[in-house]
Amino acid sequence: MIERLLCAASALTALFGTAYAADIKPVTPIAHHVCMVLDAPDDVMMDTQHPISLMAAPSPSASVISDASVVMAVDTTQPPQNGYALSMTYTLKPGWVSTKWLKPYSAVHPGVTCSPYVMSNGKLGFDFQHHSR
Repeated sequence: MIERLLCAASALTALFGTAYAADIKPVTPIAHHVCMVLDAPDDVMMDTQHPISLMAAPSPSASVISDASVVMAVDTTQPPQNGYALSMTYTLKPGWVSTKWLKPYSAVHPGVTCSPYVMSNGKLGFDFQHHSR
């Protein structure tokens, strides 16, 4: 019974999330940022007790701003510091993510390009373009 409720909730979330997201469009490319993706083993990605986090400073002892998203906009003008890359939250606030599991988006998803944008809702978003081979 619980499994059915969870499946129904997931389906409704996906349905309404997609309908809402369809109205949001890329507006302004974010200069000097590239898409990077977290490419960690499943046990790391699924660890809710110790998620990969976006930190307030380039240090493991810094305060956590939020959980890191799978796709991140990473600043290309700021070199990594102490094993952390400068990124941002979906509200465009700066934060630092460990480079341990970061890879270029194209390395994980060949044939697809990703560009960070400010979206029509004023938040961080991404424009994905599929390319034929």
